[in-house]
Order: sequence, then structure tokens, then C-alpha cells
Amino acid sequence: MKRLLISALLCLLATQVGAMAQGLETQVPAPGADVHADDVLQQAIDKVSAAGGGTVVLGVGDFKLSRKEGDETVIIKSNVTLRGQGHATHIYLDPKTPPNPLRYFPMRIGSAKVPANNVVIENLRYTGNDKLIGGGSIMGFNARLDEPESMLLSCDNITVRNCWIYDAKQAAGCTKPASNLYNAKYVIPAAEAAAASKEGAGAKFYGQPERQASQFKNWQVHHNFIDTCGNKAVELAECNGGLIADNYIINCEDGPQVIFGSRNVRICDNQVFFIRTGINITEGSHHITVSGNIVEPASGAKLKNWGACLVFRTEPLPLATTVSHVAVTGNVFRNQTTDAKVTLRFETRKESLGCCYQAITLTGNVFDGDLQFYDRVNPAMTTMQEIVFADNICEGSFVNAPVAEVASSRITVRGNTFRLPGNQVLKASRWIWSDNTHTAGTLELDAAAKSNIVRNNVTTSAIRDQGVKTSLNGNEVLTNDP
Repeated sequence: MKRLLISALLCLLATQVGAMAQGLETQVPAPGADVHADDVLQQAIDKVSAAGGGTVVLGVGDFKLSRKEGDETVIIKSNVTLRGQGHATHIYLDPKTPPNPLRYFPMRIGSAKVPANNVVIENLRYTGNDKLIGGGSIMGFNARLDEPESMLLSCDNITVRNCWIYDAKQAAGCTKPASNLYNAKYVIPAAEAAAASKEGAGAKFYGQPERQASQFKNWQVHHNFIDTCGNKAVELAECNGGLIADNYIINCEDGPQVIFGSRNVRICDNQVFFIRTGINITEGSHHITVSGNIVEPASGAKLKNWGACLVFRTEPLPLATTVSHVAVTGNVFRNQTTDAKVTLRFETRKESLGCCYQAITLTGNVFDGDLQFYDRVNPAMTTMQEIVFADNICEGSFVNAPVAEVASSRITVRGNTFRLPGNQVLKASRWIWSDNTHTAGTLELDAAAKSNIVRNNVTTSAIRDQGVKTSLNGNEVLTNDP
């Protein structure tokens, strides 16, 4: 009997030690649709975070949130896992909320001043009711550090997975203000920050070691169903190390985006059905991988004329930046429903002081629509160089511009299959066009094209060269004779 008692005590002790190692777990039954769940959620989160971490387990049913004064209703704090029972656990902003033009976070990761780290949000349904209430920017699960004392801080190790997220301006993401505060090298007083922001951002923006060190780290947004966002579905801004993967995104103005110097981010295996743009690689971002995604306009939506599946661009800010080291491989980009039918676009905004798009590789993709290797918005401020476009299937026109219009050089177009009936026209200079197959046409070199290398291509009729100093070598005409 004594031995059995000792064994039972040891088992109990092991269970308690295991529970301590896993952290505190607290159960929160759903209050229902008749009351607001603000306090019960915040109290449970505070309790778990104060204990050093653990899990807030939400029950089946309704968790209705009110809109409080300030920026947020509920703050998710460090070391907290917020776990629901799947689609049956529903957190939502009260649909009777009056319109308000200010950005608002019903479920905010950290506060404006205090970051939250090691947060997991999983297995629940969230509805922002942004569109329904007719005003404001109601966010999903987002972190935004926007006070002067938080400029050099970050929210790290954040995961949003296996959720259903509806009608939020953004479903998930992290950001800091797009202002001169990015130039802060130390914590500055509010008055100094306000004065600095009025001076404009300036040309140097993302490269400061202090800013690099304070980027958000290890954000993972995966296996979510995201429906109806009025902005980017997922946005990682100033993020070093991120994953946007296996999400089903539909009826969103824009799909996933990396911005403001983000780096080392993978956007992979998402299905994106957009209204304005698909995947956005923007404003100083670099070392980004885009792979295995299926991207096309949403069926039946009223689409913008220039909506594109993949966009490299800048923000409307007075900055001189570079978008670079991007690998785009194994994706399907399809656009047959917008007016312009664009699958790939470069856009430097008019406010920009210039952008260089370089070290970009696009391989093994399907582009069912036109490709725009020029900038229709601000071509004088756009530079393209060291871009490899290889082994893609192309169903549309490959649109490019003379070097006098858009500065481009050392662009390699290699091993692609161009299936558009008719001819592709090369107007740019100092490009390499090699080993491509034109199944229903040929290549024409415009009179503005200079010093291009054109070799080993297969066309259905002879290449037409009106360019200057073109190097033609080893090209073949495909005959219909067996």
C-alpha cells in the first residue's frame, strides 16, 4: 500500500511539473451575443501572461467586442496562446458600432507602446465587420508600434494559424508608422518626434543598423481562410524572418505584402483571389521568396483597370529605395478578366525619389496575361537591372520600353515559351534574349533597341531586327514540315 501511495504521489508530481512546463491554462466560456466579452477576454489574457505564459482556451459560441476609446478593445500580451474550438468560436466587433475613420484594433497584439512576444492565435473565427459598419480601418490580428518610445522595439515570434478571418482591413500583420520616426536612433521625446516627422522622410530610410535590429522577427501566418479585406490581406512591414503560407485568400483588395525593408520572408503556397492587386513586394524589401502560389482576380468582382497578380512597387513617400534579391518560382499568375490583363507590373509612385529593382529572378512560373517590364506611373525614377526571367510559360505580351524612357540593363530573358499569337517586341537595350521558343510568332527588335544579344531562339518566322548593334546568333525558324 505504501509503495502504491508513493507511486501515485510521483505520478501527481510529474503531472504538476508537466503542467507548469506547459504554462497556465484557463478556460473561457463564450458569454453569448447579448453581452460584450471585452473584460472576460482581457482578464483571462492578463492572468495567463502574468503567470509567465500559457493558453487561453475559448469555448464554443459568441465573443462580441465593443469599440472602446483609444486604439484597441483587447490586447494580446506576451507568452499567450489564444485557442478556440474552430469555426464555432466566433470573436467579432459589435456590428452596431458607429462608423469611425480612425484605424482600430479589436484584438491587438501588444499595445502602441508595449510589444508582445511569443503569441499564438489559432483555431477560431474572427469578423471585423469593417465593411458592415461603413467606416474606419478595422484590423484583424495585428501589431503596430507607433509611439516614439516604441520605435526601436518589436513584436517577435508571432503565429496566426488555422483561423477564419472575415471583413477586416487587414487579416494579420505587423507595422510601424511610415514617417521620419524611422530615422530615430534612440528613444526620442514626443515633441522631437513630431518635429522630425514634419521634415519628411528623406532619402535614407531603411538601412540604419538601429532600424534593422528593431525589425519584427519570426512572423508566421499560415493555413488561414481570409475573406473580404479592404487593404492587404496579410502585411509584414519592417519584418526580418516571416512566413505567409497555405492561406486561402478571397475577395481582398490586395493579397500578401512585404513592405518597409522587410527581408527573409517566404510567401508560398497561397491561393489569392484579389480585387486590386495580388502579391506586393514593396518599398525597400529584399531577400524575399515567392513560390507555389496561385494568384488571379476574384470571380465576378468589379476590378480595377490595372490590377496585377504580382507587383513590385514603392509607397507614396519621398524616398530613394531598392527592391532586390527576390526569387519568384513555380507560381501560377492568371489575369484574363481585368481590362489590362496584367500579371506582372513595376510601379514607382510619383512621390518617390527613385527606386531600383534589381537581382530579381522569375523562373518556372505560368504568366497567363501580359507582363509589364516598364513603369507606366513614374518611368523617369525607375531603374531595372540584373533581372532573370527564365523558363516561364507566357500567354500574353512582354511589354518593355526604350532605355530613354525606363533605365534597364542586364536583363536576361531565357528559355521561356511565348504562346501569344503574334510577335513579341523588344524596345529595351543591353538585354539578353536567348533560348526562347515563340510558338506562334517571332521576335521584333524596335529601332530604339541597342546592343542586345539575341541568340539560340526558336521562332515560327525569321526574327525582325530594326535595332542598333544587335548580336544575332544561332536562331532557328521552326518549320511545319515533318
